[in-house]
Amino acid sequence: MDQMAFIKINSSKPGLERIHIIALTFLLSFLIHIFLFIAIQSILPNNLFESNLKVYQVDLMTPLAEELEESGESGDYSDEKIEKNIETKAKEATISLDTGIEIYAPYARVIKEKIFYHWVYPLSAQNADMQGDLLVAFRIDSFGNLITCEIKKTSGYKILDNYALEAIRLANPFPPFPDSLDLQFLNINASFSYQLSLE
Repeated sequence: MDQMAFIKINSSKPGLERIHIIALTFLLSFLIHIFLFIAIQSILPNNLFESNLKVYQVDLMTPLAEELEESGESGDYSDEKIEKNIETKAKEATISLDTGIEIYAPYARVIKEKIFYHWVYPLSAQNADMQGDLLVAFRIDSFGNLITCEIKKTSGYKILDNYALEAIRLANPFPPFPDSLDLQFLNINASFSYQLSLE
């Protein structure tokens, strides 16, 4: 009987001690981790995880007072005026591929010939009686590089539209602007007509 009582008393004690030991171990682990975190922060350099960023200083230059007096402009440099000045600096024009304007016509003919050399009326579209007219707007720079190209008016058939766009892309690059064209960009509207001839 004494032995049974001894077992009962000792069997309840280890459970309490285990809880205290687990709590104490957790608290000790938590404190060690905090200490290590603080120690590592103070040892490591601040920029260890930062990328090497280069800092550039940019200054907007305004004209000197003498230059303003010569040009007759006031010192009003609002955002709207600056944007307007930037727009006017980029010289550009918009023409039709069939333009009759004397200064553009020779260059437009060269562009047209180059595009039409690559333009095809797909046989599958012909067999399906697909016909239609479309308008493509494209933009080139003074070196003759194609910048943008998009359908402005569809023919109604994706295949016909895509073949017209592809003809322009294949013709790229175009010849540089002649000296007579004092432009940075040229916007061109090109009409394509897919029509089956009646026999």
